[in-house]
Amino acid sequence: MSTSVKTAGVSMLRNPPLLQLLLLLPQEILIEILSQLPTKSLVRLRCVSKSFCTLIADHGFGVLQRSLSLTLPSRAGILISISARSSPVYYTINFSEKKPWRPGMLQANSLANLDSEPLLKGSLRSSSDGLICLSRPIGDVVVCNVSTGQRISLPRIQFSSACCARVGFDSQSQRYKVLMTACQRTRRRGSRQICFEYNHWILTVGVDKSWREVNYSSLPFYPFDANGCPGYSDTSVHIDGVIYQYNWLTRDDPPSFDIVAFEVGSESYAFIPIPPELPSSSQIHSIDAFGEKYHYSGLVLRNFALLQVYGGQLAIVYVHKIRHLYYMDVWTWKKSEERWGKMTVPIPCEESRKIKGFEYVRYSTNHAGEIVLLCINTEKLFILVCNLKSKVLKTFDVGGVEFPICFPRDVRMYKTMDNVFSIE
Repeated sequence: MSTSVKTAGVSMLRNPPLLQLLLLLPQEILIEILSQLPTKSLVRLRCVSKSFCTLIADHGFGVLQRSLSLTLPSRAGILISISARSSPVYYTINFSEKKPWRPGMLQANSLANLDSEPLLKGSLRSSSDGLICLSRPIGDVVVCNVSTGQRISLPRIQFSSACCARVGFDSQSQRYKVLMTACQRTRRRGSRQICFEYNHWILTVGVDKSWREVNYSSLPFYPFDANGCPGYSDTSVHIDGVIYQYNWLTRDDPPSFDIVAFEVGSESYAFIPIPPELPSSSQIHSIDAFGEKYHYSGLVLRNFALLQVYGGQLAIVYVHKIRHLYYMDVWTWKKSEERWGKMTVPIPCEESRKIKGFEYVRYSTNHAGEIVLLCINTEKLFILVCNLKSKVLKTFDVGGVEFPICFPRDVRMYKTMDNVFSIE
C-alpha cells in the first residue's frame, strides 16, 4: 500500500468535511484506507459516526489491521509492567521513536488508562499481538487490548488454587483463545504429604460464554513451581498460533525436562526436549497421592527465557557471567530437523559493566527479532539489544519511568504491537 493512501487517511481524520466524503467511498476502498491508520487514530474515528464505529469494530477489519501491523516496525514495541506493593504500572517503548537530540535514550510511554483499572491488578502472565492476559489466584482472568484499552473479564472458575492463563491466536477461526491451568493443593488423608491436582480449561474470546474443561492427564504439563505457584519468573511465548512454555514437573527418573508446544487451533500439544547442555541440577522431589515421585527444576525456572527470534524461531536465552564478563547463550529450535542449535554472544566490557550494576534482567524481542534485555535496579532501566545475525549489541537508557518507593516486586516485558482487534 502506498504512503499516499495513509497520508490521505490522516488528512481526512483532521478534516471533518473530508470525513463525510470518506463515508461515500466504496466499502473496499474505505477499508483499505482505514487499515493503514494507527490504532490511536482508529479509536478516535469510532466516535465520529455509527458507520465508522461499526466498521472498525468488525471482526474482519480487526483481523486485516492485525495482519498489516505484523509487517510494520512502526506499529511494534515492547510492553513493560512494573509491580511493587500497589497496582502494576504499564509502559510501552517503540524502537522507531528514537530522538536524534537524545542519542542512546528511549522514551517509555505511560499507559495511564491501564494503571488505574482495578481489574488489571492481577499478575501479567501472557501476551500475544498486543493483547495481554492477567490472572489472579482466586480465578479472575482479564484479557486487555493494550492499544485500545478495551478489556473484558472472563467467566470465573470456582476453585481454591493457583491459576495460570495464557493467550494465543487461532489462525483457523481467527480468534484468540485462553488456556487456563489450575493447580489444586491437597493433603492426603492421615498424612502431612501435600500433593497437587491439575486441571485445564480453554475459552475462545468473544465466542464462548463459559470455559471448556479439557483432559490432558495422559501427557500433563505444569506451568508451576515446586510449591504449586506460577512464580514471578515463569515464561511463555506465542509464535504463529503455538504457545510455548516450560514443563516444570516430570515423572521421569532421572528427570528430562521439556517444553510444551500448545497448538491453539487444534487445542493439542507436543513436547520439545530441552537442550542437553542446559543444567538442571537444582531439583526438588515430591511424592504425590499415588506414591509417584516428581522432579522440579528450580534453576531452569529462574534463569532461562523462551523467546521468538528472527525468522520466527523458538529460542532459549540465558545470560551468565564468566569472571568479569557476561555472555549470552542462545539455543534456537531447528523445527524441520528437530534439534537445537547454539550460539554464544560475548557482551563487551562496557556493556558487561553496565549489566553488573543492575539487580536482575528480563528478556523479550523487538520487531526485528533482536533480543532485548531489560536491566532493572531501584533507580533506572537500561536496555541492551542484541542482533543474532551480526552479533552487534546496542545499548539504550530508558527515560520516563517513575519508580516505586520500594524495590519492584515483579517486572515483566513482552513484545507488543498496534492492534485494533475487538475482543468482545
